This record gives sequence, C-alpha cells and structure tokens, in this order.
Amino acid sequence: MILHEPYGNEDPYKHGACERYPRDPEPGDPVQVRCRDQVGATRAWVAVTTSTGTTEVAAVPLGDDLWTADIGAFPPGLVEYRFGVEGGDAGQAPGDAPSYRFEVGRRLYVTGVAQVVPLSDRVRLKLDTGAAGGTAPTAHGAYLDLSFPLAGVLRTELHLGSLHEAQGEEPAAGTRTYSHALDASLLTVTAPGMAVRLDLASLALQVSLPGSSEPAFTGSLACQWLELAGGRASQVSTRFSTTADEWLYGLGERFTRANRNGDLWDVRVYEQYKEQGKRTYLPVPFVVSNKGYGLWIDAEEPSYFDLREPQAVVRVDKYVEELAGAGDQAAPSGPALLATCIIVAPEPYQVTAAFTQLTGAIAVPPKWAFGPWMSSNSWNDQALSEAAVRRTVAEGVPASVIVIEAWSDESTFYIFNDAQYQPQPGGAAPRLADFTFAGRWPDPKAFIDYCHQHGTRVVLWQIPVLKHLDEPHAQGNADERHMLERGYAIRQADGSPYRNKGWWFTDALVIDFTNPEASAWWFDKRRYLLEELGIDGMKTDGGEHIWGRDLRAHDGRRGLQLYNAYPNLYVGAYHEFVQQATGGDGVTFSRAGYTGAQRYPSHWAGDEDSTWNAYQASVRAALSAGVCGVSMWSWDIGGFSGEVPPVELYLRSTAMAVFSPLMQYHSEGHGASEVRDRTPWNIAERHGDPRALDVYRRFAQLRMRLLDLIYDDALALSAAGLPLLRYPALAYPTAHDFLSGDPYAYLFGRDLLVAPVIDRGVEAREVRLPPGSWVDAWSGSRFEGLRTLQASAGIDRIPVFVRADSPRVNLWLAAFTEPSNGGG
Repeated sequence: MILHEPYGNEDPYKHGACERYPRDPEPGDPVQVRCRDQVGATRAWVAVTTSTGTTEVAAVPLGDDLWTADIGAFPPGLVEYRFGVEGGDAGQAPGDAPSYRFEVGRRLYVTGVAQVVPLSDRVRLKLDTGAAGGTAPTAHGAYLDLSFPLAGVLRTELHLGSLHEAQGEEPAAGTRTYSHALDASLLTVTAPGMAVRLDLASLALQVSLPGSSEPAFTGSLACQWLELAGGRASQVSTRFSTTADEWLYGLGERFTRANRNGDLWDVRVYEQYKEQGKRTYLPVPFVVSNKGYGLWIDAEEPSYFDLREPQAVVRVDKYVEELAGAGDQAAPSGPALLATCIIVAPEPYQVTAAFTQLTGAIAVPPKWAFGPWMSSNSWNDQALSEAAVRRTVAEGVPASVIVIEAWSDESTFYIFNDAQYQPQPGGAAPRLADFTFAGRWPDPKAFIDYCHQHGTRVVLWQIPVLKHLDEPHAQGNADERHMLERGYAIRQADGSPYRNKGWWFTDALVIDFTNPEASAWWFDKRRYLLEELGIDGMKTDGGEHIWGRDLRAHDGRRGLQLYNAYPNLYVGAYHEFVQQATGGDGVTFSRAGYTGAQRYPSHWAGDEDSTWNAYQASVRAALSAGVCGVSMWSWDIGGFSGEVPPVELYLRSTAMAVFSPLMQYHSEGHGASEVRDRTPWNIAERHGDPRALDVYRRFAQLRMRLLDLIYDDALALSAAGLPLLRYPALAYPTAHDFLSGDPYAYLFGRDLLVAPVIDRGVEAREVRLPPGSWVDAWSGSRFEGLRTLQASAGIDRIPVFVRADSPRVNLWLAAFTEPSNGGG
C-alpha cells in the first residue's frame, strides 16, 4: 500500500522519488522522507519513534500519489518510523505498516595524546577522545600509529581499541627505523627522507624534508568520526592545510581543470555516459601539491576531498564493525578506521613515484600495443571486420590492433554470434571443437589468422556480468543456474544474489572475482578464445555498477568497499588470466579502475562525444590520471559518439594521439543505413576531404617510426614509477606559475614537450618552453627555455620539442623526417 525505499537503488548521484534524504543522517541533519501511496489516500502521516517517545508528523501531498514529510533533526541514537494513510481504497495505520530505521552517530573527536609508545617500526600514540558538548571518551579507546614504509613517506593509522601495558616497553637498542625526541608537548621524529613534528597539545602535524626549516606538509591529527552503538564507527575525517596559491593535482582521471584546490570532490567509481564533468570511471584518493607533498587516503570506501577552504577536510565513508571486548581490555586489532600516507619529496613527480611504490609498479604492455589501434561497434560480423583490416592494409595505414566489441551472443559473452553448438552443463568449459561457426562469424580462426598475417593483433570485448535474459537461452540459463547454485555472484547481506542496479545491463548477475573457484569457472569458459583461437587480449569494459552498502563478496568485503575496489578486482583477474594464457604477450583494455590500476594496463577514458570540448576534456583526463600513476592510457580519437567528427577535429586529435601512451580510434554502433566509423577513409569520404586519410596515414606512420623510442620510454619511466604523460608545471616546479598557464601542453616520455592544438581554426600555437634548451622536432631549430614562442601548427603538424640535452635527440629528429617514399 505504501512504497518507501530509504536508499533508492543507491545510485550515488541520482535519487529516487520515494527515498529518505539524507540517506544516512548525521547529528543535526533535517530529515525528509517520501513515499508513494497505492490506494489513493486522502491523508498520510509518519509516526516517528526515538528514545523519548513517538510523535506523528503530517505528510504533504506532492501529486502523482507522492507524499513527503519533514520529520526533524535528531541527536545521536536510533530513529524508527512508519507511514500511515487513510482514505481512498483502504487505510493503513502505522502499526500495520513496515518500519524503517536509521541510526544517528555520536561525533567523537581526538582531543589529545595521552601516551607516546616508541616501538621498533612505528610510534604508537594513545589518544584522548571527546564528544561534542562534553569530554566523554569512546568506550573502546583509540590509538594512532606513525610508521615509515618508504623514504619520505609517513603513514598514519587511526584505530579503535586500547593499549596493553606490554606495548609500552622500549624496543631493543638499535632496532628502530627512526629516531625521536619528546620535549614537553613536542614530539619530533626523524626517519629516512623526512622529519616529523607533532604538537601533542594542539595535535598540529608538520612534515618536512631533511634539513628544511619549512614544512612541506601541514595538517592535524584531530580526527573525528561517528560512533555508533556497540563500538561501530563510520564517516571518519581528517584535516590538512592548503594555501591560496597552491595547486593540488590528481584525484584520478578527472576531465576538469588541473587544479583541484578550491573545490569539493568525491572519490567513487561511476559510469557517467559522456560529459563526465567531475565524475569519473577511475578515481584515486590521492593529491599532489606543487609544493612537493602528496596525501593518499588508503581506503576502498568512497571518500570526499573538501578543498574549498584553507583547512581542507578529507572524509571517508568508512564502516567499522563492532569491536570485541571493551574498555582497556580491548586489544588493538582489525583494520584501521583511517589510514593515510603523507609523502614529501624534492619534486612533485617524485611524490608520484613514491605513490606507485606504495600501490604497485606501473606495468608495461607488449611492444605491439604501442602501435595504432582500430575499432568500431559497427564491425559486428566477420565480413565487416575483415574488410576493415583489408582496407587499412590497402591504404598503407598501420594498425597494430583491432578491437572487436560486437562479436559475442550477449547471452554468454564467450560464444561467437550464430555459432552452432550443443548446450553444456553450466559448469562445463567449452573447447573450440564444440562449435560449428556460421552466419555472422563463419570462421573466427581464419579471421584472427588473417589479422596476424598482416601484423594486427585481435582484442575481444568483455563485461563482468551474466546478462539477465528475457527469452529462454539454454546455455545462458545453464550458466546462470550454476552461478547461483555455487554462490559465484556478488551477494546481498541476506545471501541472495545481487543484480545490477545500474542502467547498463540492468538485473545482470555480477561475478565475484574474490572467489577463486568463481574466477576459475568464469575464465575456463573463455580459455579457448586465447589458447585455441589465438586472440591477443580482452577489452574489459564496465565494472562501475556495484551499488549497495550491504553487499558482500567472498573475501568479506562489504558494499562500501566494493564500490571502488570491484573494477580492480575484475580487471586484475582478467589481466592475470590473459597474461597466463598468452605467456605475457597479451593485453587488457579497461575503462574503470581505482588506486593501483597501473598494475593492470591499459585504460581508456570512456565514452565521449565528437566535439572539441570532449577532446579537450580527454587531454585533461590523461594528465590527471598520470599524476596518480595511471600511465598506459588512451582515448577515442575524434570522439566515440554522434556524427562523424569534422576533419579538423579528427586530425587534431589524431596528432595528439600519436603522442599518447596508446593510440586508437573507436565509434559506437549504428544501423546499416549509415556508417559512422572513425576510420580515416570514412571521415574522408563523408566530408569529401582526402586530407583525413592522407594526414592520418602520415601520423600513423610517424607513430610507427617512434615506436621503439616510445616503448623504451615506457619501460624506463615505469621502472621509475612515473607516467608517460606529465604536467610541465609539476615536472619543473620552480617554473610552475609560468608553465601552468598552458593547461594542455604536456611532457611525453623522457624527452618531448607536446603542445596539442585544441581549438578549431588555428594555424599557429603559443608554446611555453620549460627551463633548458629545446629543439623543434619538425625544423631542428633550437630555442632556450622559460620563454613563449609561436609554433607553426598546420593541419598536418603538432608542435613538438625535444630536450636538447637528451642523448637521443638525433633519433627523435630523424623519426620526424619522412622517408622519401612516404613509407612507415
């Protein structure tokens, strides 16, 4: 009779008509609840029960059978409410209605340090805590560890729990990884690459480079969180200080301006189809300052960086279960309520390098992956796909990779369209001999062999779900039964399977890659694609729709952790499978990721329109992702969606893609009546402009001449923990103010400055040269740095400059000189 969904479908950005707002109220938050009555009621109300009793709040009609009620703001405690209606077809008293509840936590603060305990590898601080309006401490106590995992890295871990007396014993002489001194209320700690000063009274924290009189990082240990019943806790936050002239970079792949300072950002994986704005497929809770420090929140849960004020606030939607024991008897154990890493270094990109040491080395794809890629959703059969390869060969346009998205039956996602076969039990693993191919894909093996004969590798599309089928499908239904019977899907709290709540593949089952048995079953069904058909990799699309705070994975992760962790679990499992099946000669190509995504190359920037704005946003996204270690990155040349791009946009974006880690064009599918492929010949034919093909060919051939140099750079920079694309302003911090004036120029590899043309109708482009001497890659002319110049930028040229002191400067310049026969 009454429909009320307190959390809706848990889309983090879109609220339903019948939700509670806010979904998780904090102390003092006004709470609104909405419902839909299904009986045509003439009056509705809400009965609200707290520890002080029950009150009735009248609901207001909104039309369309919707009602809303403002039920008030609440102090800490449990709140229960029920809806009642009368009139219409039937009445429903609150006593007969389902009840809903939420808990308002008590906000606790760290107020001081009660004890300093030096241990061999960390300094442990016993904390004093208090609540708003009083000094009542947490029942379980709290402590904080300071440790030093790498030179220049301070890790802080806030735990709930108390200290045993034995934990105050001094370690044996010479066993510590740091030195410390305690003078009244000032604790100083010296560790490799850093010096730490903590005022035990004010909790002010400063982190400096060794020998420096000025702190690189200033923050506070005055953390706060919400304490719930039974010692549970949620929503923990901390603070650090920024300055008005400071630029903060990072937070993952972001499509907006480079400087994060002065704005509010959330860190959660989300599929925003086109025009992403501040939303992203690949967030990372890590910022780097041009002042030479970085702050990483080591948490999988969604987090928020409020950088609008000089006292910046970082909050994590953490949830800690009830602690065992109570008071001083509770031993420190379990995960940290909040873990942060503060990194200081002489230069900002050294902060990035330390971050990749902490979160995983940057992996490098095989050398062939650095050639041009080709793709279109319209290539949905063997004839069209083979024709695309045949045309690129005939036109002399290099293509190292072809991605085929529309190849599978979309019932199993591991069987080619129109293949004939005898359905097998859901637990069985298919082999190539099980299929008779016909229809759209009469001979996939012949197609793959044909591609390989012409130097083109084959990548097939994947998603991590078993699609909900409206029509019977023998194999799909068998797979679903097996998946459900064995518990291979992500689950709800009650053990039932989670079905995708997102708009894409709605109601699909989502495979749980934390379950080794589930992963083995999933990949055994796809093994023949690599081991018998010989494909070279998989485009691991999707992975963003894990919505639900009560979800569970096999390894114990909860919904809040799975929001962001799932894409890495998914892509990491595919990466391991592909590398094992290809002997390390395969690739994954992914849209979503999180902290540590650089371990599973490569990634692309998701779906964008064919517009100049989208092109500019993609350049911004590449540089932002690189600050957080995501190096092997790509995007769709000229845009993925909509009408074919203008020739000028297509060629400008092609030129930029030549100097990107990976280079690919791709387009969404369309009907047979219109071809919107982003192939250079289709762009040329659609616009009647042969430059699209001729200039693209020359750029693709240039990419092939640069391939060895780019691959060498990928290996060298990855070993150093650095991305291929970098902000000049961060790489040359002494010239930050000058270089940050151009948000689109970037460093590519170890030697190149690239200034892409990002506006229409441009024949020359202003370039800001970093310090040092630079050589124009096209003309060979030499220029001194820290100056601006107007560089020629015709439709077939992108301003590129080479470091004059590079030992490879002549190799770069030679690659820019076209062979007399025009070959690659």
